[in-house]
Amino acid sequence: MASFAFKFRVAAAFAALSLVSPVVVAETLPTPCKVADANLSMSGKLDRIAGKLKKAQSLRILVIGSSSTAGVGASAPTRAYTARFESELEERLPGVDVNVVARGVSGETAVGAEARMEKEIGASRPDLVIWQIGTNDVYRKIDIAAFKSVAERGLADIAAAGLDAAMLDPQYVPQDEALYAPYIAALKQISAATGVPLARRYEAMRAIAKSGGAAMISGDKLHMNDLGHACVGEFLAEALDRKIAPVPPAMVEAHRPT
Repeated sequence: MASFAFKFRVAAAFAALSLVSPVVVAETLPTPCKVADANLSMSGKLDRIAGKLKKAQSLRILVIGSSSTAGVGASAPTRAYTARFESELEERLPGVDVNVVARGVSGETAVGAEARMEKEIGASRPDLVIWQIGTNDVYRKIDIAAFKSVAERGLADIAAAGLDAAMLDPQYVPQDEALYAPYIAALKQISAATGVPLARRYEAMRAIAKSGGAAMISGDKLHMNDLGHACVGEFLAEALDRKIAPVPPAMVEAHRPT
């Protein structure tokens, strides 16, 4: 279950604008999508974005990845996780115009994404790049050392462009936990070594599944369905918002249940 800090994210934003009227906050995540605080935290830094948001009114995000980012499994483009991510993040950042550019290529491994990274950055001119990475490397059994090397090279490409980066790890596929484990571990190691934040989609979806939440994987037993896309979009928005605009400790404490 999401903790009190998640429920009061919107309250914190409006409290900054009004200290007079009480704010009534409705939970935005449907029950099957609730994510624990532990899976919403992102280590590492996004200093450029945090600084930009202090003075800018727009935020452009490039999401580069494979079939999830291409919207496979969603019943319409507007139901893809990237579309939900855009609308949810904009709600969490009052006064900021958020634009998410989704560049997904179905079946692509990290090698393919890294090869087009510079071109995609040049075409979209983002403030932030989120790399959805790992799923196809799992199924193509890419050597772990080679996978890590390519991921680190791609992140270096992003840094060389003067941009912040974050990673989004694979979706949780129940029947393939053993296959995913070394790649999930590798992404955590890369995040720790580079300081690039990692949004832990795999662990969030796994926790929901283990707690009896509604199925978020489609009939092909691989791609996310509409609910999966919706949940991941909101999960990513909340995780990123906490990273770039954390709730002040005093605000959290004031709303702590007694």
